[in-house]
This record gives sequence, structure tokens and C-alpha cells, in this order.
Amino acid sequence: MQGSLDAPPIVIGSSRIHSALMLVIAAGFVAIGAFMLCDPKESATISWLIIIFFGASIPLFAWQLICPSLLTLAPDGVTWRSPFRSAQWQWDDLQNFHAYKPTGKTISKHLGFDFTDGYHARRGGPHSAAKAMTGVEGSLGGGWELSADELAELLNTARARWMNTQVRR
Repeated sequence: MQGSLDAPPIVIGSSRIHSALMLVIAAGFVAIGAFMLCDPKESATISWLIIIFFGASIPLFAWQLICPSLLTLAPDGVTWRSPFRSAQWQWDDLQNFHAYKPTGKTISKHLGFDFTDGYHARRGGPHSAAKAMTGVEGSLGGGWELSADELAELLNTARARWMNTQVRR
């Protein structure tokens, strides 16, 4: 993590350890799929599905090792940059940052948030389907340098401090 509330911007990267672990797990499943292909008792269709699904994730996790996702907190808002998506919000667009589990059976926590009424008014309504399924309207995922709980606390603190200092773009 670079920067602080007193010396913005704060830049938080995705965890390279998390990306390396996911890369190893994906490669392991590809190897399992390949071994399954060698066994005539195993379904070739299932083996290929395993190889294709986990094989497709290997370049993503490798890229995340080289170029991690970045979350930038500044007095004017939040910017999230990942390999396939970038998003930018002002502090008055977001609220209620908190850690959540994407499904009840996972051990990992992700960082979730809700959009403000003002954001919904500008963008055309709430994301009620996402909220009903996960308990959050938006998510910044997991695997950051900080835990989801620490990151939620930092974002809520930054929002409280910088909320009234921004100028709407």
C-alpha cells in the first residue's frame, strides 16, 4: 500500500501471493484433468472441461502477478483498475463499505458496497438483483493487500474524511 489519508492518494494493489496461489491451484487442476484423460474409466468430456476452464484462468493469474489490480483512493473518489475492467466513482456515489462472503460456503471475504440514492437517480435505479443475491450492490472482489475488513474500514474512513472536499466531475 502506498500513500495515506494524510498523504493521498492511497494505492492498494491486489495480492501477488493470492494470485500465485490461484495460479498454482489452476495449474494443479489442469494437471488433474490431463491425468484423467489418460484413464479410460474417466469421462473425456469432464477432463476437457476441467482443462479448458482452469487452463483459461492461468493467463489471468499470471497477468495478475505481473500487473496487479489497483485500487486508488483520493479526495475526489475511488478508482479501480483490473485486467478487464476499470471503474471510477466519486465518494458521494458509494456508501456502506463492508466485507462479505460471496456465497455462504466460502472462506474468503470480498469487499462490498452500496450505491447512494444520488447515484441511483443519475444512473437509473438500484441494483436490487445483486443486492438480493449477495447483500451488496457492488463488489471490488477479494485478494487485496489488505484484508476485506481492513479495506472496508479504510474506505469508510476515507469517505468520511473526503466526502465534502470533492467537486462533481
